[in-house]
Amino acid sequence: MLNQWWNQYWTKFVLVGAVVGAAWGLSQTQGAVLEETYFYLTRPLQFRTRRPPDWLSSSQVLELQERLLEAEAQNATLNDLLSTIEDRGKKGEILIPAPIIGRSADQWWQQIRLGRGQRHGIERGAAVTGAGGLVGYVVQSTPNTSKVLLISDPSSSVGAMVVRTRAQGYVRGKATDQVEMSFFDKDPGVKAGDVVVTSASSTLFLPGIPIGIVKEVQPNASPVPKAVIQLNAPIGRLEWVTVSPLRSFAAPEASSTPTPTAPATPENP
Repeated sequence: MLNQWWNQYWTKFVLVGAVVGAAWGLSQTQGAVLEETYFYLTRPLQFRTRRPPDWLSSSQVLELQERLLEAEAQNATLNDLLSTIEDRGKKGEILIPAPIIGRSADQWWQQIRLGRGQRHGIERGAAVTGAGGLVGYVVQSTPNTSKVLLISDPSSSVGAMVVRTRAQGYVRGKATDQVEMSFFDKDPGVKAGDVVVTSASSTLFLPGIPIGIVKEVQPNASPVPKAVIQLNAPIGRLEWVTVSPLRSFAAPEASSTPTPTAPATPENP
């Protein structure tokens, strides 16, 4: 009777076991077996070289174009930096190129962090310049990084001179790409378009470093005549700067928020 039952129902028994086993296998593999089976069954029908969708091709082309533009921009920046170093090197100046690696949004016009430090010859008090002219000076230096107080910081004060009239004064930052120059003379004879550079009385910078161009003159300002100076260096967009360790001065102690004091000399950072 057992043999007769097996001969009559063995196919159904095996089929039920196969279904149960398949269901268990699918639950354990989360359908991976079906995906693999479908792949191999439909593989002969697939093209050997499938063309990616148009949107994917367009996105890839756009990415490559943007990467190329960024590489060209960086290459142009580094070429300009190298040219500046070579030109000023012929005059006996020593310049250390340094990338800007840190800049906080709330102190965008006050401070920057450089990826060079004492190991590269950068010490506190070193002058920092960029494309166009003066950027600031180093207020703190570690073995591998440096912190720079920007000329645009309201607490920064730099001795300056108008090239055409030789009128002297000092410039103070306004947290923008413009600075304010206060003159020592009651009638400096300055007009819009005059060139402003660091003065010989500066205690932090060599004389003659370009600062900017006079944009507006305020002869009736109190207590002394003033002028608005448009900075030459694009401080808000800089990626690289050069540091000049030629002159070693005792710069003020660095602090997170420098406290301005009334200038008694052309320069009182």
